Amino acid sequence: MTRTRLLTLLALFALFLSACIPTPPPPTGGTLTVAFLDIGQGDSILIRSPNGMTMLIDSGNSDNDATQVILPKLREWGADRLDVMVATHPDADHIGGLPEVLENFPVETVALTGQVHSTQIYERLLTDIRDLNVNAIQTRTGTPIPFDSAVRVEVLGPDDELVQDEGDTNNASIVIRLTYGNVSFMLTGDAEVPEEEAILASGADLRSAILKVGHHGSRSSTSEPFLAAVDPQIAVISAGEGNQYGHPHQDVLDLLNQAGVQIYRTDQGGTITITTDGSTIDVETDR
Repeated sequence: MTRTRLLTLLALFALFLSACIPTPPPPTGGTLTVAFLDIGQGDSILIRSPNGMTMLIDSGNSDNDATQVILPKLREWGADRLDVMVATHPDADHIGGLPEVLENFPVETVALTGQVHSTQIYERLLTDIRDLNVNAIQTRTGTPIPFDSAVRVEVLGPDDELVQDEGDTNNASIVIRLTYGNVSFMLTGDAEVPEEEAILASGADLRSAILKVGHHGSRSSTSEPFLAAVDPQIAVISAGEGNQYGHPHQDVLDLLNQAGVQIYRTDQGGTITITTDGSTIDVETDR
């Protein structure tokens, strides 16, 4: 795919960015469920709100991740639509299954950065958003993402400067802090130290009970200052068993252990499901 063709597609995609966003229903109590799905070497997080709204953050590598893991979980939950889809950044191990979800399940809104990236899977994603007339949000620090009003969704990154660097997709990841009651989740995509430093410099409150460890537990993420600011009780690492990158790196595991953080890994425990009523936290693993 040529750069000109991709830029044209991004320009057409921008026409949808101002689309009307549905208003979430008022809170009715209940629990927030966050499932870190076992999709091998990649990321995929499925969220069900207290009022039954759903959010998918990333989707693993391929159509199979969508058809064999994500869509069955949505149906298991009794969902008839996906309210929000988030593509944290254009890398294939995060967006590989998103087009398959879009093509086979109703999706209300997609949040993504719009960063220029020349791959067939990214072109397919942008084309689906356009052709299916899905609401789209160009997402930056502070962009509101519509969701259950009982749940606070804060976008902590990326800023424009990070997105403009076409060669660095990881540090242009959408980073979200999700809060229900007194329990927060820090969901980092593949954000590495430069984006962590930008988030720290913003002065935002980063404290979160649960940290989705950045970049599959790579040593390029989870700096000591960032970990100290988040101060998690629980860390979740999404990585494939025996992956070629050696994720998670021992440096990161040592840092988390030294901080007294309880570690859960999809390569060891399968899908990790965390449920909270806003005060207590329950963790279940498949294995």
